[in-house]
Amino acid sequence: MNRNLLMKLAVSGFVLGLTTTGCSMNKMANAPSNTLGKPETAAKSADKARVALEAGKTSKGVALAEAAVSASPRDGSYRALLGQAYLNDGRFASASAALTEAMELGVKDNNTVLALTLANIAQGKTSDALALLNEYRDTLPASDTGLALALAGDLESAIYVLTEAARAEGASARTRQNLALAYALSGRWAQARILASQDLSLAKLEGRMAEWSKLAQEPSQPLRVASLIGAKAQADGGMPVRLALANFSDVQMAAAPEPVQLASADPAPVDAFAPPPVATEAAIRTVELPMPQRDANGVVPVTELPSPTAAPVIMAEAKPYRAEPGKRPFAEQARELAAKFVPQIAAFDAKKPSGWAVQLGAYDTLGIAKEKWGSLKKKNGQLATLPASSHAANVKGRTFYRLTVNGIRSQADAARLCGELRADGQQCFVRQMGGSESIQWAATAKPVRLASR
Repeated sequence: MNRNLLMKLAVSGFVLGLTTTGCSMNKMANAPSNTLGKPETAAKSADKARVALEAGKTSKGVALAEAAVSASPRDGSYRALLGQAYLNDGRFASASAALTEAMELGVKDNNTVLALTLANIAQGKTSDALALLNEYRDTLPASDTGLALALAGDLESAIYVLTEAARAEGASARTRQNLALAYALSGRWAQARILASQDLSLAKLEGRMAEWSKLAQEPSQPLRVASLIGAKAQADGGMPVRLALANFSDVQMAAAPEPVQLASADPAPVDAFAPPPVATEAAIRTVELPMPQRDANGVVPVTELPSPTAAPVIMAEAKPYRAEPGKRPFAEQARELAAKFVPQIAAFDAKKPSGWAVQLGAYDTLGIAKEKWGSLKKKNGQLATLPASSHAANVKGRTFYRLTVNGIRSQADAARLCGELRADGQQCFVRQMGGSESIQWAATAKPVRLASR
């Protein structure tokens, strides 16, 4: 990918990492291989491959990377380089094969894991991509993990992870842009625009939003991944069979067995054979076996065998199962992240309303207020997570029915929500429920659900 296009997109850390593979893998690729092949030839081909990829010559880079793997087939770093070259060339099936074999050979750096994740997403292997992200979540940067989750379709988990990363001290502009893109892919364009504007000028903001809009409307996963990394998806029959790792086993061949000497075809002279010696009478010995003892009736008593002892029963420990120290289930971590940034909802009692609320409008009838709420919660998923209500208010002799979302714990949260709604074109203002309002209709909040793992 050329640098101008890369900086134009610049939405994820792993996009940058994948296109500058030569920097991160230079030491490994230059290291001589102690396995099969020609390490010096492989190293030269790998260096030329990285130069070609940096210059945007992906086809040439692929050919040179294939030459490196052919010269040193069991060097995992060259297979990782080949997989990333395939990825930049839009050959996702080949990329998946090469990167999987690289990981089998022990190359499990972040670039390789994320490149394989992208290749799986492009092929529609969402479960494989999510499994990789879950397995390496402790080492992968949160910014990259979040965007990969968004591309895999797990938008809620992506927003959870990226929001926590964006709130961390020293969070980068790239992390905020990844979060903005996750909002855009989930249809929350107002939040996406507000967040993206923190790091972009107005002119660049409009261009970025146009790119994201095109990306969100693209139904094809291969085209979506290809457009994000600046590649061109193409038909791919897979990595050449001659380069498959299965062709280059590291098991040493067993030494050939020594030849068996066959008997001579010429028979031995008859007088060479002597009959075996016959045992003499002195050499034959007899063994006296004891006769069984009989009782007075001439019956041989049966020997009583001891009764077998019962095998001890091993009881299960009463202590409940505990996970490995320092490791918690992924779902538990996700819920903890959700609790940190999802607006805290206070208990809302329709009989005695209290707390902070955001008024969305005032209407002539209660029916209009209900109908308006139905359309607003479909347009903005965050509103659906809050309890709504309507109560009558008399203003200058005229009765209006106010529509509010309630139970917001702090004034700051209410102001932030109202600001997001205004950015989306919805009029609103913050008010505090005093407890004297006569609630005539109320809707319960829709619980926040974490994406399934």
